[in-house]
Amino acid sequence: MFLGWAFNALSMGFVVCFVQERSQAWYKWPFYLINLTVLGMLIAFPIQEYAFYSIAVSTLHTVFVVVLGVRFFKDTRAHRQNNAVWFARASLLFFLVSAVGPFVVGALAAKGLGHSDGYFMAIYYYLHFQYNGVFTFGALALFFYLLEQMGIVIDLQAAKWFRWTLFVSCFPAYALSTLWAGPPPVVYGVGLLAATGQLLALYFLLRSMRGRWAGLAHRLLPLSRTLMAASLVAFMLKLALQLFSAFPSVALLAFERRFYIIAYLHLVLLGFVTFFLLAWYSEQYGMPLKRWFTYLLLAGFVSSELVMVSVGQWPGLFNIQKWMFITSAALVLGIVGIATGAFHKHGPS
Repeated sequence: MFLGWAFNALSMGFVVCFVQERSQAWYKWPFYLINLTVLGMLIAFPIQEYAFYSIAVSTLHTVFVVVLGVRFFKDTRAHRQNNAVWFARASLLFFLVSAVGPFVVGALAAKGLGHSDGYFMAIYYYLHFQYNGVFTFGALALFFYLLEQMGIVIDLQAAKWFRWTLFVSCFPAYALSTLWAGPPPVVYGVGLLAATGQLLALYFLLRSMRGRWAGLAHRLLPLSRTLMAASLVAFMLKLALQLFSAFPSVALLAFERRFYIIAYLHLVLLGFVTFFLLAWYSEQYGMPLKRWFTYLLLAGFVSSELVMVSVGQWPGLFNIQKWMFITSAALVLGIVGIATGAFHKHGPS
């Protein structure tokens, strides 16, 4: 989902917003090839997991993204100090950093170490830098671009502190994804400092936007405003949960109950990134958001999060499979309704 939907939506936004129009046509073929390899991964991984064909298409996907990223860095070189462009470039840089993970996973699987601690750490390495690097920085790039388009002037000094604090702390924050393995005490300390750094970054973000939130809310369409608010809440909750996960008992609990990890990943990808992207595309390109489908999507998300964090709390009280089906159905209906409305407005390209 995140490579097929979120990465496409972010990277296309990067090109349209930050690359001069005369240079945008070049990106068409990299996008075609990237999506072809995503389709290949969708077919290969369920059939053979990490084997020749799945590794081949995932490697090609990485190569095509790197090609796109190199060209993007070249085309945006003159504006690299612009806050929005800086975040977009950082997002693509994190993709390159995260790409190490799947190669390590493939190598360990080939050696028969598919259930080792190193195998799972490589998976969490990839997920960490995708969710907390690629998608987080990508969404923030488009957020700051939206502010520029709306004429909302932020505190640039605070914004600079925000971007660097968030960027630097993202690297040691990977330690939070390894605490389930019972590492040395110093790793817990690194994770705690990194999580604190991420919360400090949030302070700088709020400081950069001080006195501007009302202006932003006034300019947004009603449904965009609702989705943007939900996205901001999810982002702040994500940072708070990272701090809690620095404590050993919480880290172990999250590892033992995988639904907690899934709930966290959904919080980031659906609650933070997807809700933001829907609002952003609605504001920038007039993508229609049907009220009831939007509310259904929000309700499905909140209820699915509550169901997942309730797993194991009250055994026998309710049927987890049934409620997961109901909440998932609400999510699907909401997404299909929004996508259908967007397709009918713009038509096939």
